[in-house]
Amino acid sequence: MIKLYKFGPVGDVCDASPFCVKVEAYLKLAGIPYETLNGAQYLRKAPKGKLPYIEDNGNIVPDSSFILQYLKETYGKDIDSHLSGTDKAIAHAFIKMIDEHLYWVLVHARWALEHNANTLNKLFFGGIPFPLNKVVACRARNDVRQALYKQGIGRLSDDEIAEKGNLDLKALSDFLGVKDYFFGDKPTTLDITAYGILSQFILVSEFSAPIFDKAKSHENLVEFTNRLHKDLKVGWGQ
Repeated sequence: MIKLYKFGPVGDVCDASPFCVKVEAYLKLAGIPYETLNGAQYLRKAPKGKLPYIEDNGNIVPDSSFILQYLKETYGKDIDSHLSGTDKAIAHAFIKMIDEHLYWVLVHARWALEHNANTLNKLFFGGIPFPLNKVVACRARNDVRQALYKQGIGRLSDDEIAEKGNLDLKALSDFLGVKDYFFGDKPTTLDITAYGILSQFILVSEFSAPIFDKAKSHENLVEFTNRLHKDLKVGWGQ
């Protein structure tokens, strides 16, 4: 059985990382049996120093995009098989927008907005004994802020970052329209990628930020997220 290494739940969402959510959602939709191992301690063994990664019959596969490709090739479970070439091109562009831009808006909201600091420390570092937890939390926040700056988004003001995130959310809302899923009535890789990030914006109540309120103002994105969440959350980790 596949072992999925990830951080662990936050609120009613199966993981605090949208990439971990994406992989677990794919496993659920594809009907591939798996078990989860939760905890930041698995970062030490992660091939690329990041979660998620999977272990399957001796094969270690890191990075959510490579994991999904591995699952398609190894198990013959392609939830995008019904899409046309044009559909796949559109999906690819949206997935890159989510994974490489909107994700950083989420990171900024959680790690750079001061009012979320206590929540962050409690959720992510609460299990570490005092005073080590304070040291680890401070170091982690500094590392993340440096990553935000190097990525580019950390060079902008809070309002500018929120404005860029709003454009991404509007693009997703406009493309979804009145459909149940982005390409009709069946969820695809784009849907689980969008669910991965939107679940953090809409369903996780532990953090607050203007960008999260903006996401909740898009009625169709809220309905989409709740629809997929209801279908997926039964038996998370089984």
